[in-house]
Amino acid sequence: MTPPAQSAVPALPAKVPDQPPSALVEHPDCVACADTRSWLLAHDRAEATPAREWDTTTFGLGWLFRYFRWGPSRWPFAWCDVPGAAHLDCGVLACVAGMVLTARGLRVERVQLVERAAVEETALWRARWRAAGCPAGWILSDREVYHEVLLVHAEPEPVLFDPTELRQVGQGRDRPLWMRKWVW
Repeated sequence: MTPPAQSAVPALPAKVPDQPPSALVEHPDCVACADTRSWLLAHDRAEATPAREWDTTTFGLGWLFRYFRWGPSRWPFAWCDVPGAAHLDCGVLACVAGMVLTARGLRVERVQLVERAAVEETALWRARWRAAGCPAGWILSDREVYHEVLLVHAEPEPVLFDPTELRQVGQGRDRPLWMRKWVW
């Protein structure tokens, strides 16, 4: 395995993540895992619009938000857990969006970020994760959170895309405090 490529953005937060990005489990011989992946890909093909081929704003992934909402996910998380999940966290959404975009023929890489957040946001998120019985280790401090996004190699240039917010990273928010692109 090649060590991860790192690129630092201004001030390095105190707690920099040291684990690889999230990966969904695929159970051996699990029909539901295979069916879920097939359903997601078939649904994406059914949603095809001419705009999605060149739309680097949303990559035509708006349909994901008709089925899934962002929120706490219990890990380990498997492909067969996706259909019944009330919420998907950024790691699950990055896995699903990455699989869909790769199936379309785009080259996609996983990127880890540390972003700024308001104290009110982190307090709300901690309460949501606690109520769901999920660890909130991704909340690094009252003002810093860990996040997973995608680097999509699109034309005319690569796009740092956030499938959780369905937009390019940096639109409407400050630039990440820290980021690392994982190369496999």
